[in-house]
Amino acid sequence: MMGGAGMMGGMGVWTFLFPLLALFAVAALLVFGAFGIRALAEDASDETADAESDEDPVERLKRRYAEGELTEAEFERALERELSEETGGTESGLGEVGSDRRARSEPARER
Repeated sequence: MMGGAGMMGGMGVWTFLFPLLALFAVAALLVFGAFGIRALAEDASDETADAESDEDPVERLKRRYAEGELTEAEFERALERELSEETGGTESGLGEVGSDRRARSEPARER
């Protein structure tokens, strides 16, 4: 016998099996390609996040304002807050925030 193809010697089972195997091979390539692209995209976004964390707070505010994430009022408020934190002073004259809160929370005999 000649592999079940009869006397004609045709392809037999391969007639149906080969296209099926080719389909699975193409599907596997598409799946691996999609996962590869996703992995590369995640690596790129991680690098972008690292670059943003290294960014100066004032530069980050400028970038967010330029991209439209902040309104002008929000930008100015945040910029004043960052600049006052950098200088270490309190422009409002109210003193340090933590010291007043601490004094109010301690009992009178411990002050």
